[in-house]
Amino acid sequence: MRRRLDIETLISVTLRTGVLLSMAVIVTGVVFTFVHHPDYFRSRPALGELTNAEATFPRTIGEVLRGVAQARGQAIVMAGILLLIATPIARVAISVALFASQRDRLYVAVTATVLVLLVVSFALGLS
Repeated sequence: MRRRLDIETLISVTLRTGVLLSMAVIVTGVVFTFVHHPDYFRSRPALGELTNAEATFPRTIGEVLRGVAQARGQAIVMAGILLLIATPIARVAISVALFASQRDRLYVAVTATVLVLLVVSFALGLS
């Protein structure tokens, strides 16, 4: 019973940490955006450029990483969103490892299948 509680605690901490970290990164990106472009506060047309659906946003992981390195707010926000997406994937990966440590082959197989499907879906979604 104690071991099950530890597993649930680890998974809970992983999910909570992932969500809080992604929120912090997203807020940081918003702050960077408004610091670099203070006219967004005063000008509705300028703010419209930021929220324009046809605007150029980082669309690949490489673009996100380059934008983060350049301290571009939109790229930092996108990095936070990617962290948010990665959080449940990390949870499933941790579950695979925990089930493997318990030698529970059925749950390892099921959870590993879910992990593969998540990773493939994520990779296909990027292309």
